[in-house]
Amino acid sequence: MIKLEHLSVRRGATQVLHDISAEIPRARITAVVGPSGAGKSTLLATLNGLLRPSLGRITVDGARVLEQRDSLREYRRRTATVFQEHALIDRLSAIDNVLLGLADQRHPLSPLPWPQAMRYRAAEALDEVGLLQRSAVRASNLSGGERQRVGVARALIRKPSLLLGDEPFAAVDPALVRQMGDILRRMAMRDGMTVILVMHQIDIALSLADKVIALAAGRIVFDGAPASFNADVQRRIFRVNAAKSFVDTADSIYEYQESNHVEFYAKALVLANRSQ
Repeated sequence: MIKLEHLSVRRGATQVLHDISAEIPRARITAVVGPSGAGKSTLLATLNGLLRPSLGRITVDGARVLEQRDSLREYRRRTATVFQEHALIDRLSAIDNVLLGLADQRHPLSPLPWPQAMRYRAAEALDEVGLLQRSAVRASNLSGGERQRVGVARALIRKPSLLLGDEPFAAVDPALVRQMGDILRRMAMRDGMTVILVMHQIDIALSLADKVIALAAGRIVFDGAPASFNADVQRRIFRVNAAKSFVDTADSIYEYQESNHVEFYAKALVLANRSQ
């Protein structure tokens, strides 16, 4: 179980998250929802170890994994992220993009081809998302939905115990959303993988998640079962955020920057892993 205890996070002089406390169950899917600028991407970056809390703590099964160098490195090794804007390298094939999910497991300047065992894992990950037949196609020639699925496969190749997703279904055809949701649910139950997804599509979040956490103005305003996240609750959440939109805009700016510079975000994560 991941436990957030009185978590506060600042970006520069601006406090973005305020006194966040929640429990995220193992081997389940948790959806994080809320209006733009509510702090969702900041929460995800904090869970990824890319941002440090200014107050409070995060524990995993009782251990404060983000506070010690060795435990942070192991935590990151077991964590994978699916980005909203794919963060693919257009000149590489689908399978080579998936292999980049293992970039921290070999020397970055190695001239040698990827080991056969790793290529097999990449093929398995592509097969999980229904793209094995497109493995040799350059990323620049893939559709938006296919690119997003390659991003999911790149996360799955790490065999993570924690999968974080920033709008992972944003560019996926509705017909494939259920299929991909089923894949994540199957892996969560089969492999004990904890899944945390930041989502804007409320209907998809409610159908997919075991638990919903809603943020507004940097605070948790709902934490419970999808069945309880009804229309009245949703209206209250969006109204709370609107009332503070003029004075609490910093996080929306950062979310915009993250979505338009997501390749930098992905590279920063790889470099952070190597530096530990």
